[in-house]
Amino acid sequence: MRALVSGATGFIGSHLTEHLAAQDWDVVPVTSGGALAARAGRLAAALDSAAPAVVFHMAGLSRAEHPAALYEADLVLTAHLLKAVSRQKRPPLVILAGSAAEYGNVAPDYVPVRETEPCRPVTDYGIAKYAQTLMAEARAAAGMPVVVARMWNPVGPGMPRHLALASFAAQIAAMPSEGGTLRVGNLYAERDFLDVREVARLVAGLAIRPDAVGQVVNICAGRAWPLRPLIDDMIRLTGKPVSIVVDPCRVRPEDPVVLYGHTGRLASLGLVPALPNFDEILPQLLRQKRDRARGLVPARTFDQLT
Repeated sequence: MRALVSGATGFIGSHLTEHLAAQDWDVVPVTSGGALAARAGRLAAALDSAAPAVVFHMAGLSRAEHPAALYEADLVLTAHLLKAVSRQKRPPLVILAGSAAEYGNVAPDYVPVRETEPCRPVTDYGIAKYAQTLMAEARAAAGMPVVVARMWNPVGPGMPRHLALASFAAQIAAMPSEGGTLRVGNLYAERDFLDVREVARLVAGLAIRPDAVGQVVNICAGRAWPLRPLIDDMIRLTGKPVSIVVDPCRVRPEDPVVLYGHTGRLASLGLVPALPNFDEILPQLLRQKRDRARGLVPARTFDQLT
């Protein structure tokens, strides 16, 4: 099968591209840099020339200096893509990268969070992703084959620094041997993490499950891990004396303490997530951030961040 992957150089897109290639897919990568018109043009041209069976739309942003950039990257670009797909003689299956940020602040009684939980996003990123989902559902109702892969906290190699675990790893890795101060947010938070390579496997799996068409599917582990023990493990791995300071700028009091997704719909499609191996992931993050701080690894542009 031929697959077009947008955001192919991004955190998720790069791992998805590698996974598909390893599974003998014919992969057509599309990068997402530049102005909106240029990005939309590259997607449309790639669709016309490649005629893929599946489009994995992983391009987007999870943060930006101005909210307009998020809406452009996470919603408007998707609108251009779906318009281009509608013009194809044989419209491909489209799998869109959604986000758990669409749910917003979920009350404890509704955790684990099912796909049927009403979405009340509280960030511009979450709003943009939820608007994308609404657009996808409208297109699906009109007959377009679309799936929304609603991703929960991917972690692993290539993880961008502004995400929590990568931020902790980068701070610790940059400290001298005599240690330093680690600035964190809510130490008591518990979140649903999934190895980004497992995210890639599950997202690819949606493409060969006909029953997934028209659905929103949680891509999650189905359980939560507390942040504090993971931080302690990273500190232990480096052997550095580290003092932990809660930075008020990193704390959002309205955030739920414990939040994780429900895997029932994923299981109904025959997809069972493998739990992340933090004994492998944490050393990888520390090593990568150490090498990045030393200039041994060039900085990358991450298109899709969840």
